[in-house]
This record gives sequence, structure tokens and C-alpha cells, in this order.
Amino acid sequence: MKDKAGSVSKYLTKAGDRLWRYRFDADPMDGKRQIISKQGFETRGTATKALQVAIEEYQRSKTVPVTPPSTPPKRETVGDWVRTWLRDYAPHQCQPKTLERYHGLAGYILSAKEGEPAALAATPLVDLKHTTVEAALYALLRMPAKRRKHLAPKSIREIAGVLSVSLNEAFRLDKIAVNPLLKVKLPKVERTEARALAQEEMDRLREVCRGDWTLTFIDISLATGARRGELLALEWPDVDWLTTTLMVSKSLEQTRAGLRVKRPKSGRVRKFRLGQTAIASLCFLHEQQQENWKLLGSDYQGQLVFCQPDGAPLRPDLVSQTIVRRLQKANIKSASLHTLRHTLASHLLSNGVPLPVVSARLGHADVNVTARIYSHMLPDDDARAADTWEKIVTPVQ
Repeated sequence: MKDKAGSVSKYLTKAGDRLWRYRFDADPMDGKRQIISKQGFETRGTATKALQVAIEEYQRSKTVPVTPPSTPPKRETVGDWVRTWLRDYAPHQCQPKTLERYHGLAGYILSAKEGEPAALAATPLVDLKHTTVEAALYALLRMPAKRRKHLAPKSIREIAGVLSVSLNEAFRLDKIAVNPLLKVKLPKVERTEARALAQEEMDRLREVCRGDWTLTFIDISLATGARRGELLALEWPDVDWLTTTLMVSKSLEQTRAGLRVKRPKSGRVRKFRLGQTAIASLCFLHEQQQENWKLLGSDYQGQLVFCQPDGAPLRPDLVSQTIVRRLQKANIKSASLHTLRHTLASHLLSNGVPLPVVSARLGHADVNVTARIYSHMLPDDDARAADTWEKIVTPVQ
């Protein structure tokens, strides 16, 4: 817009007074000339100053402000979404211990720096392809692990599982058109047979545990197949001495925030009939604790079956370490606390106890889980089936 010069002129009022006025051209409107003017100034100087002010105000009013170019919004990346999912969604979908595990597994994805083969975090979420995910997961196979040279295929599948669950939520929220993990081919995991203790190994283990609480822990673990947390949450009221039954209704869980009691993994209460060996072992432990109750009185905590001398809960990780040391002392190789659970299942199945009964005792949510884990424990059953069929088809002489 051109500067406005304007003009100042004198005029005569009807009363005969000589006054001053200003006028200047405004921008044409619809092709017609537009004039802005004002009169009534007593001197030429005041009219000139008023003209300058009027022109400046008019020019300011006509100036179109320059809008700076807008910055495009930041595109949400895979890392952004996984962190959001871990913070806002995962806590409502899983237990605290599982959430801790999810954070650890997701860390492999989030910590890989841009440019590294395993990097996914900086990839825009909407641009994520299954080929990119697959390449990153296989690159993780070459990453060092805490206790071994490289991450195992099982760990890679667990990392992929966490990523897939988070991307399912992104799909539900219409952030992505499809979960790319659906087309990813994951590394194979070699199936290993569940280790079970032989009878002589169980005898050696019981012998080295004789005299302290670990003997009862071993006996109840072998008799019930209960999980570590379930055993550590047992209380004396859960033992029915009259019917020789044991009830599992809760589990002790160890998290970074401390110990907490939760429902069992399957969510169902289980009752076990115990044999005389297990009952006698419980009686032995109960008598030992009676001495502690008398000694500590009101300072004794709770009614836990397996506990510290003052009744406080035992830390699950320390219990596992203690049992491993007992196994090593008994010269039992390649075994852990979980081996006791496998031992019960394998011996029951190989001795003809129905699969559904064993599955219920273990607390599996589905009998197919039991069948998949322990199918190799039944070599004699196959021979028994062949012998039975032969008797059916062979005529009686």
C-alpha cells in the first residue's frame, strides 16, 4: 500500500470563523474514490499533526499481519506409543509383577538407538511395517544378555509379545490400520523336556533337607505341585487336619515395591488331599513354630506355614536360592525349585492318574497346557495302549 500524503486547507464556517481541515485518499472501494477528512482545527499545525496520526492509524489498520509458517505436528513414534501404553494402559491389564516384566522387555525396543539394526523406537507409528519389525527382532538375537552371550529366541518372542499387545491397543484406537506383528515370522524356540526327579534323587534331597523347614517345603511342593508363591502364601488355617486337605487360595508375589498377596495364577481356589508323608512333615514344622510362638509372644507375625522365625514372609527369590543349594548338596544336576512341580506331574501321569486330575492339581487353566508340557512323560502309556489293542484283536485261545 502506497503512503498517503494528504493535504491541509483553510475553510470559512457559517459563523465567519477561519478554521483548518485535513483530507487524504483511502483505498478505492468498488472502483470508487474514497476520501477520509476531518475539520475544526484552529491552526494549520494542529491539522497537520492530526493528518499524520490519521494516516498512520489507517495504514496500521490495513496492514495484514504476516503469519509465520506453521510447524507440522510431531508424528507419534513407536517409542512414544509404547511408553504411553506402558504408562496408561498396561497397569490396568496385568499384575504388578507382569508389568515389571513388560517394562524390562520393552526396554530392548526403547533403548536401541537410531541407526542400530534393532532400532524401532524412532519409527513413526503409522509407518511401521512388518519387515522393519522382523529385522529389528532378529537383530536383537545378536544382543548380549545378562546370563548368556546373546538373547535367546524365547526372549525375542516375549519381546515381540509385549510389542504386539501394545500395537493391538494402537489398532483399537485407530492409530494404525493393522498390527504388523501379525505377519512377522518369529525365531523358533527349541522345545526342551521338563526335568523330573527320579525316586532316588527325591530321597537324597529329602535327606539333605532333614531337620529344618526346607524338608516340609520340599514335601508339600512334591505332594501338591503348587507354585512357589502359592506355597509361601499358605497359612495354618488352610490346613484341615481332620480331612488331611490343603487349600490354595492366594499367592505371594515379589515386586520392586515389595511383597504382596494376590489370587493364584489361575484365579481359582484349589484343594489337595495330602498323604501321610506330607501331613507328618507339616506336623513337624507346626511343632517347630510353636516354640517360636511361645518365645516371641505378641511379637510373632501372622500364621504363615513357611516363614521367618518371627512369622514374617519369606522372600520368594531367597527361597528359590535356598532350594537350589539343597539340590546341589544332594548332587542333583540341572534342577530348580520348579523341577519339583514337574516331578509331581510326570510321576502321576506315568502312573496312570488321568490328565484332567493332574491338570487341576497343578492349577493349569487348560488341560491342553498340561498335555503339551508333559506328553513326553508317558512312554509307558504308549506301550500299554499297544498291548491293550493287541489283546482286543487277538482271539482268545
